[in-house]
Amino acid sequence: MSDVQSSFNSYPGGWESSGITRSGAHKFPNPFCDIASEYVPRDIRTVLEMAEYIYLTIGTYRSASRRVVRYFLTEFVLEGESEDERTKYNDFLTKDLKIMTNFAQVGDDYMTYGNVFISLYFPFDRFLICPECHTEYHVKTIKYRFQFRDGSFHGNCPKCKIDVQYKREDRRSPDKSRVKLVRWNPKLMRLRTHLVSRAVEYYIELDPLFVKRCRDGIPFFLDDTPWSMLEAMIQNRNNPGNPLYKFKNDAIFHLRETTLAGIPMVGWAIPPVMPNFKLAYYIQILRRYDEAIALDFIVPFRILFPSATPGPGGNDPLQTMNMSNFIGHMQNMVEQKRKNITDIQVAPFSIGYEMIGGEAKTLSPKDNIAQATDELLNAIGFPAELYRGSLSIQAFPVALRLFEKTWGTLVEGYNELGQWIINRVSKHFMWGEIKGSLRSVTLADDLERKALALQAAAGMDISKQTAYRPLGIDYTEEQKRVIEEQLMIKKLQEEAMEQDQATQAGGGGQGQGGGSTPPGGDPGATPGDVYEQGKQLAQQLLINTPAEARRGELIKIKQSNPTLHAIVIEEMNNMRTQMASQGQQMIMQQMKTASSVPSTFLIGAIVADEIFSFNRHDLRKLAMAVKFDYPGSKRAFHFVYNNIRGFIQ
Repeated sequence: MSDVQSSFNSYPGGWESSGITRSGAHKFPNPFCDIASEYVPRDIRTVLEMAEYIYLTIGTYRSASRRVVRYFLTEFVLEGESEDERTKYNDFLTKDLKIMTNFAQVGDDYMTYGNVFISLYFPFDRFLICPECHTEYHVKTIKYRFQFRDGSFHGNCPKCKIDVQYKREDRRSPDKSRVKLVRWNPKLMRLRTHLVSRAVEYYIELDPLFVKRCRDGIPFFLDDTPWSMLEAMIQNRNNPGNPLYKFKNDAIFHLRETTLAGIPMVGWAIPPVMPNFKLAYYIQILRRYDEAIALDFIVPFRILFPSATPGPGGNDPLQTMNMSNFIGHMQNMVEQKRKNITDIQVAPFSIGYEMIGGEAKTLSPKDNIAQATDELLNAIGFPAELYRGSLSIQAFPVALRLFEKTWGTLVEGYNELGQWIINRVSKHFMWGEIKGSLRSVTLADDLERKALALQAAAGMDISKQTAYRPLGIDYTEEQKRVIEEQLMIKKLQEEAMEQDQATQAGGGGQGQGGGSTPPGGDPGATPGDVYEQGKQLAQQLLINTPAEARRGELIKIKQSNPTLHAIVIEEMNNMRTQMASQGQQMIMQQMKTASSVPSTFLIGAIVADEIFSFNRHDLRKLAMAVKFDYPGSKRAFHFVYNNIRGFIQ
């Protein structure tokens, strides 16, 4: 008797059953002891494998779960800090990390396994330093040999030309595009939990093929593998089995489904499909039965036979004809027909024809499969309208709200994961702390709520940014575009007016009969005269003429004398360069002769500029000069040193 049978047949002490129950206990079989109960997985790894198999083989279930996951992916809203800070986070999350795509994949894992283990991979650059000449080489730029037994790097230094054992240094990389969201295989995860405090330690069983490639020293696998993971491989090199790598407490995020307290799986969650395992088992039986019908009953089996002539004077062809001749004649007729579909054959006797099989349509359990599938999906929590693709906007609000509450743990997991990502990124790149969460589906899809929000924004009850965001409109960005558009229109209008004024001025000068001298001087002016006139005009336009009128004057000069126009433009540029140089010299002179102390901002700018121009030898000289006699000087020096070198602590 199986464990399931014994659990249902035994009654614990102190529990009194009715007489009817006791009298029927040994007369009728236990209805809960069915065939499906014999195949229920008993350990967590088998449970995850079975859930994975069901997700991959039942297409309707997979499609429905994907739709549920993507139904809740609306928009990730950031709050707090300044607009520039939020824009920086938003660009990173959407363009570099592709957070919505990753959220969809996380949701698929959640629907399949009920457990998702996620970590962030922050990029780093590994450098190898020669102990003789102290030259630093990026690990991807030189050839090296990796000794797995002690984790050392060896190679021929290109500068020293000798074999050395390099010193390794891993430095933080500022490249945001290399940050990745890693989803770990839950079947390889190992959890150690505390029964009372519920503290959990997370371990991953490293893939043996990956360990072998790292052991062989293949650069593609070594260069981007964190050193702590390589240390775990090295420490386990003499132990049997695959090495376990322990994650730091805040380095992994565990998104999981809720589980009953009575199930002895502390830290783990049961996949959503497993409570309905018997339905999935029943569907698989029907599909297997349908497959057998499709293989054997779809195409009917056709038979030809000699037919006896009915009636008193009828005769049987088998009495006057050899059966082998009949078979040969029939096979020849079928062969000729397949070669020429219009062929006509003549038979000296009557031919009988009969089909056997072909009852697949009546035997196939399509209705039973569809009904069982609907029951399975409804039991999991997938509305029929959603997985059939017919869920309309006029759905009952109560039903829609119940559906959202059913998968509330998924939405809460998304929000917690998003905030965890923001906190980790903020700590790594030293950005500001903000908050982020998914916009509620009700807020994103409720048309009446959107209309009320627009009315409230028009009445200044809420901000326009809040009202327009559910529509996919960034109010601040749109206002910037409106202002840019208005400035562009104004500029085009000014250019058209200047062009019109220049045309009118040119026509008026021609109609005066030579009453005024056009720009460029007399027809007999020498090149030197034109150059001097250009210098004078350049000085007059740059110093005495307002900026809004300068363009119109230049247009007039260009229309009357292009050569003079070129000279004026060149001289104006030369004058601007000279004025800028003189202004810079005056500022430097004032800084040298000033008796007052420079401002704090100026000192900070100079210090920042100098810090980023330091090299390794400058920092050594600075350390010897400071000698750490002043309070806080040692901490300040190490802060500058770590920020310049980008060390990974």
